[in-house]
Amino acid sequence: MQPVATALAFRSVTKRFRNGRVALADVTWSVARGSRTCLLGPNGAGKSTSIRILEGALRPSAGSAELLGEPVDGPGYAAARLRTGVVPQGPGMYTDLTAREYLRIAADLYGCRPDRAIEAFGLRDHLRTRLAELSGGFQRRVVLAAALVAEPELLLLDEPTVGLDPKASHEVHEYLRQMVVGRTVLLCTHNLAEAEALCDDVIILREGRVVVQGRLSDLRRGARSRLRLAAHQGPEAVVARLNGFGPVRVDGDRVLLEVADPEREAPRVLRTLMDAGLDVYECTPQQASLEEVFLEAVG
Repeated sequence: MQPVATALAFRSVTKRFRNGRVALADVTWSVARGSRTCLLGPNGAGKSTSIRILEGALRPSAGSAELLGEPVDGPGYAAARLRTGVVPQGPGMYTDLTAREYLRIAADLYGCRPDRAIEAFGLRDHLRTRLAELSGGFQRRVVLAAALVAEPELLLLDEPTVGLDPKASHEVHEYLRQMVVGRTVLLCTHNLAEAEALCDDVIILREGRVVVQGRLSDLRRGARSRLRLAAHQGPEAVVARLNGFGPVRVDGDRVLLEVADPEREAPRVLRTLMDAGLDVYECTPQQASLEEVFLEAVG
């Protein structure tokens, strides 16, 4: 089996700013081509700094970073950057431009036309409107369209739904679902539900260092998984028979039992409860959520 090609890589990257603040400290991680990876962490963990290094806005103080196999300070970076679509946190200094002007600039940078992106994001009726006059949801749609004008193979998404109301966030999220298909994606977000829906792999930063990296499914299995239990005799009766199995918590009329392997432990737990005469009507394995994985990693 041939090794999977790497789309993005940080190798012992440190970023120290002039004021002495260290945003990244000896960070190493990689993203395989074709994968969808989420970069998570508390505020100040180094997420946006990582994105800015990859998009060419910052240079590492030490170590090396690669975009589509090209070092960010190498001669091949410019060509790799043209195969990359970037979604920043907002339109930034360009809010005085109309949507048409914004998209035209993006298209000119990539040497293409914006027509397909305009149609895909439903922007035809808003092209003459200044970005400052558009709602937050429509601003994001313009920025997403700009990132896709050249049909890039790689997407860097920096907080794509930050600051949006729930309705606009939902609309943008639906566009994101379509955008990520068939592309390598690095998503930086605080929205754990968004990360869980869009990504298969996770990198978690804390204080400028990698604390977790892996497949989301593997991380969820390795975190605090549980069995969800219920019997007609009530939760107290269930808890009384679970001594020695692991930590338990009552959640309404259910009991949550923490176990290392819910699938393996379920038959033994169920047999114990039934042998005690309990009328069990639920015994459901539950994997940990991304939120639980995240909180366990960052403390």
